[in-house]
Amino acid sequence: MTQSDSPQAHISDEQWDQYFRQGFLHLGRLVDADELQRLCARVDDLALGQVVNPQVQVQLDTGGRYEDLPDVTAQPAAGTLLYRKVQGLETDELFRSVLRSPVLAEIAAHHYGPHTSASLFRAMVMNKPAAQGTVLPWHQDGGDVWALDRDPLITIWMALDDATAANGCVEVIPGSHRLGLVSAQGSTLSDQDAQRHCPQDQVLPLEVPAGHAVLMHNWLIHRSGVNPTPMPRRAFTACYLDSRTRNILTGEHFPLILGASTGPSHPYLDLLREEQAAQAASADSAAEYALSLKADNAVLQESIRSATEYARSLEAEVARLRAPVAAPPPPAGVAELSSALAKAGLQRGRVLLRRFRSVEQ
Repeated sequence: MTQSDSPQAHISDEQWDQYFRQGFLHLGRLVDADELQRLCARVDDLALGQVVNPQVQVQLDTGGRYEDLPDVTAQPAAGTLLYRKVQGLETDELFRSVLRSPVLAEIAAHHYGPHTSASLFRAMVMNKPAAQGTVLPWHQDGGDVWALDRDPLITIWMALDDATAANGCVEVIPGSHRLGLVSAQGSTLSDQDAQRHCPQDQVLPLEVPAGHAVLMHNWLIHRSGVNPTPMPRRAFTACYLDSRTRNILTGEHFPLILGASTGPSHPYLDLLREEQAAQAASADSAAEYALSLKADNAVLQESIRSATEYARSLEAEVARLRAPVAAPPPPAGVAELSSALAKAGLQRGRVLLRRFRSVEQ
């Protein structure tokens, strides 16, 4: 299929055959130039914090190894254009309008059946910042790592900037989706599997003009490199689910995007939610009690400290009272007077002795 400058209105049987053989299909232009400009401005404003959406999260791009990327966080207080990912865009009205494009509804119905609605596993902008970017290794979008009760099958990838081999566009192994998931865990391929299934002579760069989109099967093996050019390479990507899909950790459905309902809830899930609410309330009570014990302990520690200081002061006072009392030193001049009197007494004694001796004689 050649890339069209007008939105794809209908996908022919021939195009579906091509898609199921190769694992991807160029859909042509999905948004016009004005809408494209608004989308580019919106995602940068979200990353810079100039538009605030509490449900949007951001992952920064460090330009290093994929394994060393930081976690996704809420919008940073100090915004930056050096982001790798802005996700939660199904909650943004501009991007949400793209997600409801008629051709995307047709694609979801073709995969999951016209009897079911479609939900979103995720909707995000992936970015290769200018002169940067992180290498994304060979991988598949599915498997146990996603914690879903069934594998999603389709991803829409729309270029916000021209995606070329020069600026790190997505590279694919055509037809590799027919392998199924290479491992039950899914996601990144091992080195051995990458060597086996991704020979260099089968690697195809998916070059996509800005505003154009590609349908990709989630099991298609793909990767992307860095962006050495002076301009960013941004793309909007959305993964559509059968709306009956649940998170196996919570039992919850995902945000509905196409259709009317996900069907009635299951009784066991209602019971689990009630138990979870009771456990949460119990945990809150325990946390409050722990805080009260902590406060009581602080009061007791202060009482112990005060009692210890008072006991030490009493010990010091008792020691002072038990100490022997030393004779006070004589007043000034007393010592000299005593010495003079002693000397005077000695002289008088000598006089009396002489008189006594003279009487004997």
